[in-house]
Amino acid sequence: MSLVSPVYEQHYKDYLDKLAGLDFPALGPAVGCRVTTGPQGQGLEIPYFNRSYQVSPAGITDGSGRQPGYDTCIILCRYLIMAGDRSGKTVPDGGRQDDWAGFRDLKDSGPLTVYFKDNVETAIAGILAGKMPVSPETLVPLNACPPDMDLQYDLALKVDALPRVPMLLLVNDEEDGFPSSCSVLFQSGVEVWLDAECIAMAGYRLAEIIRKRFS
Repeated sequence: MSLVSPVYEQHYKDYLDKLAGLDFPALGPAVGCRVTTGPQGQGLEIPYFNRSYQVSPAGITDGSGRQPGYDTCIILCRYLIMAGDRSGKTVPDGGRQDDWAGFRDLKDSGPLTVYFKDNVETAIAGILAGKMPVSPETLVPLNACPPDMDLQYDLALKVDALPRVPMLLLVNDEEDGFPSSCSVLFQSGVEVWLDAECIAMAGYRLAEIIRKRFS
């Protein structure tokens, strides 16, 4: 008996059908991904939180040739579908690189703001409470780097979820009776690349990676 939801399988197939209409050679440079050619035709190699995935109309696989989880598949597909149409044209770039916004300020984020606050920002604050300073080696899986800004936080990191979807992770540790706090910001215009639901799922993935590193 299959343990995979038939609803998920249908959604996955629908997304693969949409990928078949994309011009991968034209789309690759726009989304910051390498064009690949294999037995099943052309596709793209997409880095997602420092792990590479092969995406094509034939399917989505990780470095071991396995299909990743539902959330990863949907995010990778939406990233490509939102960036181009069947003629290979691409949408404009997002906002300024030094202009950041909270999740609640993003388009259509309203129904998900509580989820994002609880499962991403509050969760990360709890995981990292009492663990400052964080060594760079600990965060190697995130491929993170200090932002090119002078920010007064115990931890400030720019994390590339996808090539065109950076996140700004800001954390202050607990101190003098004040609890730890966390903000996860997104570059202005991120809605060009992902919808609010996918952005929330990417935030949750960030929290899960941090949880695994510090649990």
